[in-house]
Amino acid sequence: MGSKYLVALTLFALASFVLASDPSPLQDFCVAIDEPKDAVFVNGKFCKDPMLAKADDFFLRGLNVPGNTSNQVGSMVTPANVVQIPGLNTLGISLVRIDYAPYGLNAPHTHPRATEILQVVKGSLYVGFVTSNPENRLITKVLYEGDGFVFPGWSYPLPIQYREISGCCFCCSKQPEPWFDYYC
Repeated sequence: MGSKYLVALTLFALASFVLASDPSPLQDFCVAIDEPKDAVFVNGKFCKDPMLAKADDFFLRGLNVPGNTSNQVGSMVTPANVVQIPGLNTLGISLVRIDYAPYGLNAPHTHPRATEILQVVKGSLYVGFVTSNPENRLITKVLYEGDGFVFPGWSYPLPIQYREISGCCFCCSKQPEPWFDYYC
């Protein structure tokens, strides 16, 4: 009887030393390329030989240029993800610039498995999200220049420019691919 307790105590003690963490990447970065010749396939993209990586693989020019908001929804999304910046491949992050016309909106969408953070750099935005079941509550806030807001993963973000001025914000998400699924 005593040996059963000793075995159980030993197993409990060993189990208490278990550590959990995200796995370390196999390499520092994986610059995405379209040509599979002499490449390694990782995370949906082929990787450039790391010895051939250059600064331009991690660079995007033009995020300072306002997007054309002359469309039905009055907004324009300018992405900065692995498609535009190949060096983002496997790093788990992406960015967008969203420009708003007066009263413009960003179409309803989700970010599967990805949390998003938004920062207003011009104008003001009425933002919010709908929680999941069972409450399906709407949580909203008016943001002004310099303000930030977090949209939890799987929520339905709602950014709207509700005033007679144009606006601009930057959003960062923890997914490297084009990360929004539109529902309109």
